[in-house]
Amino acid sequence: MPPSQKWTPFKRKDIAKAFFDLDLSDAGPSDASKRAPKPTDRNRLATTQPPATNNAKGNNKATFLTLPVEIRLQIYDLLLVSRFDRMQNPSWAVGNTDQKLVVLYMIQAPQYRTMEPGILRTCKQIYHEANPILYSQNVFKISEPEEMFRFIVQVGLVNFKLVKTLHIWVPWMAKLAPWLQLLYILAEEASGLRSIELGWGAYCDFHWHLERGAKERGLGDSLDFVRALGKIQGLEKLVIEGYYAKNWPVYLEGIIGVRVLAICGHYREERELGERELNDEELEDEKFIREKELQKFEKYQQGTEDLIP
Repeated sequence: MPPSQKWTPFKRKDIAKAFFDLDLSDAGPSDASKRAPKPTDRNRLATTQPPATNNAKGNNKATFLTLPVEIRLQIYDLLLVSRFDRMQNPSWAVGNTDQKLVVLYMIQAPQYRTMEPGILRTCKQIYHEANPILYSQNVFKISEPEEMFRFIVQVGLVNFKLVKTLHIWVPWMAKLAPWLQLLYILAEEASGLRSIELGWGAYCDFHWHLERGAKERGLGDSLDFVRALGKIQGLEKLVIEGYYAKNWPVYLEGIIGVRVLAICGHYREERELGERELNDEELEDEKFIREKELQKFEKYQQGTEDLIP
């Protein structure tokens, strides 16, 4: 049986609580309309009747659905795209923006809620207009394959195909088989995927951790991993970072057909927007950290020249 057919150990009944506090499965639009509350006062934004029906009855009252579609799309964006004050934790920000990564293992925690997807329950029209924004405009971050397996089971493949951007971190202690299953699923099912940022972890504090075959090296020099990654097509952006073999950037550019931005080690040159300027002593510390990281990265890549996918 191919890996893509045996990837998930989860069943819907095993999920105690839906992602986003909603049941956003493939059957969502019709179910959402059945559960939609009836408007009870003139202050409600949404209605379960289309504007044409209201006008036919001579009701000219302004409703959410009588707003221009451009305005509705802006409202959906405000409600459904994860944003926050980036100074709370710059590592959760998407680049230098105020958009916040949707970290899948924290997605159900109320204290981390930065979206209001309840609007999807209002009616079919709103569901169909807004649902693609929830999945295509957010950036989903994972560090365990099981997080994505559970997510796919919950939201369904139809919604999963809307996801455009993933941030993936592979810890150094990760097992290879689940990651291969996930990469095969992304290649076969994630037809909307356009951007991936992927980092490999390694625990290289001692020289024996850098020896070929050491488990502390992680999966950054795994031929099977990079070959599975190369099967993902349709990408417009691919960033790799952390610790990886010397030939990976050239190989991935050739097989995926997109320029690969390769970052050496865990250190990123660009500073987070809004951070204070560093004084001279802090700049020296920063330079020292960068140099040490580059030294470890170069040692990691030594001996990987013969790894040709």
